[in-house]
Amino acid sequence: MQKRTGIEIGLCVWMAVILWYGIGVLKGEAYYAVSLAIILSGLVGFFLLFEKEKPSVALLTIMAALCGIAIVSRIAFFFLPQVKPVAAIVIIAGIALGREVGFITGAVSAFVSNFYFGQGSWTPFQMFALGLIGYLAGVFFRKGGNKYLVAVYGLVATVVLYGGIVDINTIFYTSQKPNLSIVLAVLAQGLPFNIIFGISTAAFLFLLYRPLLRQLDRIQKKYRIIDK
Repeated sequence: MQKRTGIEIGLCVWMAVILWYGIGVLKGEAYYAVSLAIILSGLVGFFLLFEKEKPSVALLTIMAALCGIAIVSRIAFFFLPQVKPVAAIVIIAGIALGREVGFITGAVSAFVSNFYFGQGSWTPFQMFALGLIGYLAGVFFRKGGNKYLVAVYGLVATVVLYGGIVDINTIFYTSQKPNLSIVLAVLAQGLPFNIIFGISTAAFLFLLYRPLLRQLDRIQKKYRIIDK
């Protein structure tokens, strides 16, 4: 278990290095390549980890369905900026099916849905941020959790992790050399939007967590899917 956790941490560090390479060396110009590198690293790395457990077709099918639900949920609420259920779906995926599934669901959802919202240098940041939120949900709530605590996690994770990571994109691609005042200004400017996203994520978790988790647990028992 410790070896597996070490490999997962190594994967996250590797993806952070790819993200940093896209900032410092590629200057955001090859965001498609950086996005694909992150998503392939996560997919290949995490798939190899639980490949030893021989994941069933049912598990892979549920993963694909959750990615589809997360993507559609983000697109369906296009008319309400920052009010999206996507992070809530990713968090529930991580809790119900494990941290690897949470990361993959988040990364894939951000990448695919941006074909609708628009790809850009922000895409790999969104992929890494949503994936990390799903991964940590699987770590903190491995055996499930009270919906109030999960909602609080959703609020904090989307404001701090998602907002902080995605805003890095804005910080590094300003016309001026980044310094403390620019960093604080960018973070302050994005905070209201991040708070709206966080509150909406908490609200969606409060409404969807128990019903969706109950359905996923029932499917896992029915098809004897591996325990997270």
